[in-house]
Amino acid sequence: AYLLFGTRVICQATRLAWAPLLIYISKELNLNHARQGQVLSSFSFGYLFTQVVGGIAADKYGGKPVQTVALVGSSLGMLLIPVVVDYGFWALCSIYFLMGLCQGPSHPGYNAMAAIWFRASERGWVSSVCEAGPVTGTLLSLLIAPRLAATYGWRTSFTVFGLITTVWSIIWQHFAYSNPSEAPREDDEQSDEEAGGSDNQSIMNLTKKLSSGNLVKHSKMINPVAGHDHNKTTTHKKRKIEATLAQNQVHPSLQQHDTVKTVARASSKFPFAFFTFLPVWGVIGQHMIFNTSRYFFADWTAIYYDERFKRNPETSGILLSMPFAAGAVVQMLISGVEGPMIKRGWTPLDVRKIMGGSGFLITAVCLMMMTTTLSEYTFCFWLSLLEASLACHACGYKANYMDLTTRHQGIFMGTGNTIASICTFGMPLAVAAYLDMFHDWNGIFLALSALNFIGIFINQRITVVKELHVAEV
Repeated sequence: AYLLFGTRVICQATRLAWAPLLIYISKELNLNHARQGQVLSSFSFGYLFTQVVGGIAADKYGGKPVQTVALVGSSLGMLLIPVVVDYGFWALCSIYFLMGLCQGPSHPGYNAMAAIWFRASERGWVSSVCEAGPVTGTLLSLLIAPRLAATYGWRTSFTVFGLITTVWSIIWQHFAYSNPSEAPREDDEQSDEEAGGSDNQSIMNLTKKLSSGNLVKHSKMINPVAGHDHNKTTTHKKRKIEATLAQNQVHPSLQQHDTVKTVARASSKFPFAFFTFLPVWGVIGQHMIFNTSRYFFADWTAIYYDERFKRNPETSGILLSMPFAAGAVVQMLISGVEGPMIKRGWTPLDVRKIMGGSGFLITAVCLMMMTTTLSEYTFCFWLSLLEASLACHACGYKANYMDLTTRHQGIFMGTGNTIASICTFGMPLAVAAYLDMFHDWNGIFLALSALNFIGIFINQRITVVKELHVAEV
């Protein structure tokens, strides 16, 4: 989980370091709002093309190589920018577009790994930890990039981020594994325990086999020549599993989902039937609304401070970073919420609706209040509360991605994130056009607020937590 967290930090930091640094580039290249919007959209345009393909690749080959591509592409892009910017505006857009192409598979890759590595009752936790990565990456990029640019020049800032990404790529390649079966064993004894030993993890693994009716197959896999004595051992372990489940008092709503699922090899065919389920589109719709709010502020806050309050990125560094610091702190706190809620009798569906609905409601209210702000400090307060509320979605629609399917997890996330990225691609262009025509930020805040009220409706009316199977169509 923490390797995935670090990878998400790096990917987001390299993506959003562009936002404050674009102010310096714009002055050097004399870019207006329309040009700024085109630069910011170029990443999302590249992002659109590789998410579904990346999701299929993650399902078939594992999430590690997919994440490696994202890291290497980001590193090269950041290192090349100081060189290619001398060739003008379109060279700048091209590099950012290529970074988007490489990072497109990152999100479905992380979801595919998380769905395999973690049990259903841990999905809220792992989602919160991993989703703290983008918030932390945004925080670091907005805090560090402008200071480096002001002290050493914006080109140096890009180079530093590129070198850091290179180092993390090496760490990821050495320590990460797509699924537990690829992870090295310390010795043969540990391998035997993992195959069918007596510790809690092996009990959960055997429970998975028992629940799927594959006990005999699993027994042969452990010891194909053991015969009658091994059957006795298996029966003993079955009884121990049942006793452990009773002792742990697993919540009824999680009994059928609380083990790490055995994931069948993904089909190379796109599961069109899966996307006929309404809850699938409910998750995607919530994702679209979240992306529109999150990336509007990530892309445009530095420009807003510069135009509205005459605060350039280096002097508004604390104001830029404080909201995302609040979001990162709340994101980590949220990671411990789902487990206690379920132990107190809430169902996973209750958690998805309470957390997701709260996130959309608080965001909508904060956006309305921003239209009344008279100072940068008041705006920073409302933005901090808004970023904190966005953390709630880790236990909302983001965890719901993993609830609805395991077999097609990469394709589902890849498709959902592709559709949601249409908003992040079109939003900068729409914002730039609106600002050039009306020179009014408040209209944008009100439009975003209305979208989040729609998000509440979708969350409360359409969300389900059962796994959806194509055979049900």
